[in-house]
Amino acid sequence: MNITSSIVSERDRGLLGGDYNAYHAQATRKIHNLRRRLGAVNRGRKYTPKSPVTAENVAKNAEWVQLLLANSERAWASAMTMKSAQSAENTQKPMPGTTKRQIASRLRRAITYAENLVIVLQDRGTTGATELDDLEARAYLSMLRGSLAFEKGRWQACVEDYSLPQIIYTALARTSKTDLYKDLLSGIVEPSIRYAAYQLKMPRTKAVNEIAIENFPNSEANIRKEVENINPQAFVSLTDAAPTSQGPKEIPSAISWRSRNVKLEDANISQALGLSKEREDELSISYKSFREGTLSAKDLATAYEGVITACQDAADATKSAIDELAGEGVDPGDTRMQSLQITRTAVNYAVIEWRIGRNRVLCGTDDGLVFESEKTRRSLKPRKDGKPREVKAESAGRKISRLRERVALYDSTLQSLDAVKELPGVIADTSFVQELDAKRAYFRSLKCLAIGRSHAINDQIINALALYARALDLAQSASSTLKDDTTPAKTPPKLDVSPSDLSGAVATLSKLVIQYRALADLKSQTRSPSSQPSTEQSANQAVKPAPLVERLTRNEYLENVDLTNLVNCPPRLRPVPVKPLFFDLAWNYIVYPSQKASLEKEGPAAAVNGGHESEKAAAAEKQEDQKPAKKGWFGFGR
Repeated sequence: MNITSSIVSERDRGLLGGDYNAYHAQATRKIHNLRRRLGAVNRGRKYTPKSPVTAENVAKNAEWVQLLLANSERAWASAMTMKSAQSAENTQKPMPGTTKRQIASRLRRAITYAENLVIVLQDRGTTGATELDDLEARAYLSMLRGSLAFEKGRWQACVEDYSLPQIIYTALARTSKTDLYKDLLSGIVEPSIRYAAYQLKMPRTKAVNEIAIENFPNSEANIRKEVENINPQAFVSLTDAAPTSQGPKEIPSAISWRSRNVKLEDANISQALGLSKEREDELSISYKSFREGTLSAKDLATAYEGVITACQDAADATKSAIDELAGEGVDPGDTRMQSLQITRTAVNYAVIEWRIGRNRVLCGTDDGLVFESEKTRRSLKPRKDGKPREVKAESAGRKISRLRERVALYDSTLQSLDAVKELPGVIADTSFVQELDAKRAYFRSLKCLAIGRSHAINDQIINALALYARALDLAQSASSTLKDDTTPAKTPPKLDVSPSDLSGAVATLSKLVIQYRALADLKSQTRSPSSQPSTEQSANQAVKPAPLVERLTRNEYLENVDLTNLVNCPPRLRPVPVKPLFFDLAWNYIVYPSQKASLEKEGPAAAVNGGHESEKAAAAEKQEDQKPAKKGWFGFGR
């Protein structure tokens, strides 16, 4: 019956372009439409008590379930609207007791509709509901009950109520292909459990799933069996869990960064790092297939996404742990805070490393040092004359577009390298910063190489030579710094640059510099003055462009400036646009040829068009002066 998907989609659509008040109005419109379609519209009186929805109603039309959900969501949106409007952040005052009671009243109303839904779906024979529908309805009801306990400050009840949707949504998320359950867990359930556990003085190192397992209601034995049918490991904690394909096999207890070992005290960080280690092992297998030629570069880049996501989860968990300590007022010099800062630097550096490795794979062989023509597909349709079709070579435009994609990847890599220096404690490590600068010079040389190849395709030999020479200088400076950097060749590429990569780049760039220097010399020697047309001939053959003074704002380079076309001297006569106001002012002084004969007969007073009009105006003024003035009120004399 799509209970969870309906809730998540409606909330996303309502809260995306507005606030909770807009979501309340959206739910109201949906309720009116559903009641009209179901024939449950109130007629006559303004308000009549609504009878509860029965299993027979749902059996006839499944939209009764959506009506119950819409009513519950409208009450929940009303409570959240009051909470956001009267929060201390907006009013700078504590929330009044009357507002708290109103919020609790709206949440109880939402719970009433959710309870009606659960009761209806229990009759599976009549309604045709599935086990999944029942679990989703119970999880939704417990989530609303947890919200009510959260607003009333009943933290133990809050943890127990939220434990049920935590277990259910976690079990369903493992078998679902969408992120609906993960969105509810990360947005509502997990933050509420974590805050309630903090109020109950629970250890912060305990994971949310372990808290939910320990506080799962004992009265919900039936739900426990249904959840175990979906995931047998749902109620097994991480410490007691056996290694399975769904969870991490090994959970690290420490992490190293630049000869420093830090103990991991947060369970969420340890679990995320364990998952990232498993993703790295899977990536190593994919990289082995790539080296054997059975896997394409795009598929290998897709395998990088799992590692990057797992490392990013570890980085998010580290940041949340730091924020919690900062919220508690822990001093930045505390041992726990320092350990978390080192962990944060190590985990974020790992994320950047894997991103750069993915970019290197997408650039091609040897980080894009070799640029091979793309294989074109032969057309399957035969020619009319029966001859085989010739394979067309790759066009210059296609080559330039591929080089443009490589330049974008190099830019992304350089931005990631700049982001490493912003991590805590990196800028103080001088040797590490020098190593980063050398790696940055290596990728800059590859970028110059790609841009130079695009100029070479367009037969711009001098520009290509300048870029190749710049790339050679950068590669030589990087090789002088990264002499001792050794990495195993069988591991997936990351940020590490091997000496073989540097030596290959220097050798290739040296050959290109020598080749294009010779081509530039040949081009300069073959250009003779007799073969070039003179300036006068070219001026007579072609139309001159605009003068140079009028083209100064254009972004263009002129190799040979035409000194005879600097300015227009003397200036040419040009039409200047004017406003119609000038013609309106001169209207009375314009005489057309057809009016000359009549104006000469009438005399000099009519020399202009306004002559008659001026005489009539003077006569009218005289008549007004001759009229006697009225005396008294309403024209009656005294």
